[in-house]
Amino acid sequence: MADRSNLFRGVDEEALDAYLKSLGAREGDVAAGEYIFREEDEAKGLYILFEGMVEVEKNDGSGKRQMVNRFDKPDTVFGEVYLFLEDRPYDFACRAVQDSRLLFVPKEAFDPAGGALAQRLTQNMLQVLAKKAYFLNQKMLILSAGSIRKKIARHFLFKNPEGEPMMLMNREELADYLAVPRPSLSRELMKMHREGYIDLEGRQLSFDPEKLESLFY
Repeated sequence: MADRSNLFRGVDEEALDAYLKSLGAREGDVAAGEYIFREEDEAKGLYILFEGMVEVEKNDGSGKRQMVNRFDKPDTVFGEVYLFLEDRPYDFACRAVQDSRLLFVPKEAFDPAGGALAQRLTQNMLQVLAKKAYFLNQKMLILSAGSIRKKIARHFLFKNPEGEPMMLMNREELADYLAVPRPSLSRELMKMHREGYIDLEGRQLSFDPEKLESLFY
């Protein structure tokens, strides 16, 4: 059942599988477009992505959606923060963008009554939470960068520090992530391409990191 997520680092696989099964952990498929949890749902456990892609999103009263994060790397842990907040429902929703396979781990897995195994999972969780906190700090730097151009540059540099060829998310998704209007984003991307800051062909992107860094000098 359990894959080699950082959450399970240093834990015997056979013992872990038996422990998780005893608590009701379950592995299953989620179809593209299906919600894994919604805003105001009670957090009863965390999720680990084995295959596919999911997005965390925030919807306001008018129906406007902002993408908070996107996960597509196998073994990514998500939905974990709310397990450790007393009586706090989800402030965000999460849905599958592609057909995905997930593992649900009940919050009881971290109960001290679980002994040494629960203690090790809790220690590993601290590392997971630290990495998430670092990511959120980086996103705060992106969103506070000022101009749309600087937001784009910070995002690219954070996601791909070497500037190697990568696939860009589509314009609507990127606009949601950066919290900017889509037309303005498209215009700025084209300007940055013409001025040599990025090389953009369709959704294929590459860039010189030093040149993007120069935008902040």
